[in-house]
Amino acid sequence: MSEDIAPLLDPITDLSRQAAEYDWAAHEALTLDQRYRERQLPLLDSRVRAPLGPEAGAAEYWPPIRSAVLPIDSGRLAADAGFTAFLDDLRGSDVTSLVWWPGLAMRADRLHATLAGGLDRGQELPAQLASRIDVVVRGPWVGRFNTGRIYLPVQAADVASATALAQVRTRTGAAHRPLLAGCVQLTDEVTGDAYRQLRDIVATHQSRIAVHMPLSELWLMDTMDDLVLRSRLAARIPLQNHARPLAEENVS
Repeated sequence: MSEDIAPLLDPITDLSRQAAEYDWAAHEALTLDQRYRERQLPLLDSRVRAPLGPEAGAAEYWPPIRSAVLPIDSGRLAADAGFTAFLDDLRGSDVTSLVWWPGLAMRADRLHATLAGGLDRGQELPAQLASRIDVVVRGPWVGRFNTGRIYLPVQAADVASATALAQVRTRTGAAHRPLLAGCVQLTDEVTGDAYRQLRDIVATHQSRIAVHMPLSELWLMDTMDDLVLRSRLAARIPLQNHARPLAEENVS
């Protein structure tokens, strides 16, 4: 199997091979790393965000960064019994007070996994891709970086889908690596019983969640913060002869 599609077909194994997962056994607390404290923690409030613009606040930047992303259907996720059980276990645990629950609703229309980030304007994708791409959204995962964020690994459903995704990355010059959709944000470090409960929740639900999602389009997204709270959908790129693309749409 080629190196560019293997991580897409089995992201959790690839992340384990890289030792990228948080080492739960080696720690007694989930401590927020510096990157998370600087680039995500200041964003965890429910204020109304202005459209993209040069007036950048805490943890925001200008000019915006353009990325090609895989949109994740939050409605399909919410309808999945396995994903609902994961959120219910979080709500019923001591971790619940440390979860930024408003963020789930605020980011529902922009939940995504980044396929190719930091694109230059000369790296635009075609207006339409003659590809079929199906993915599977897997259960929760916490990494060694951005440790306050619970991710959902995104897996290509088959070799054809993985190949199509790898071809987009090759076209843009992006690195081939596992896809991760940021889902849950934590507001502080997790200690004591809450830490042990979170460890067990992640371990329990990682193998139980597998939500199949056929994609109808990819997105080109401009954003000026790491949670895409101030962002713009620059283009929708249909897959396999879906509807014509829509350009320059705000999602902030």
